[in-house]
Amino acid sequence: MFNARERAKSLGTLDAIDRSRQYTLPDLPEVLRSLNEAFTKIRILESGRRKDAEIIKKLHDRLTRYHSVTIALTSILTGLAWEGLRALLAHLLR
Repeated sequence: MFNARERAKSLGTLDAIDRSRQYTLPDLPEVLRSLNEAFTKIRILESGRRKDAEIIKKLHDRLTRYHSVTIALTSILTGLAWEGLRALLAHLLR
């Protein structure tokens, strides 16, 4: 009895897009097993997609916060630089 990978190798459908040659005359237990495996993989991928969405939201929130902090710090530094330049020019022009 072949496992699915060995059967795909022997039929030349391993990593192929069209795998119809693998399933010419499947019997009912084989179809049920394949369906169960497919649904298991789908559920795993869907749970990963939810996790990815949560991670993306957290990253977006952090990026927004860092963007606001960067704007505030840039404003403070620009103000300090401007006041320092004014003080330096006042000192030089005396």
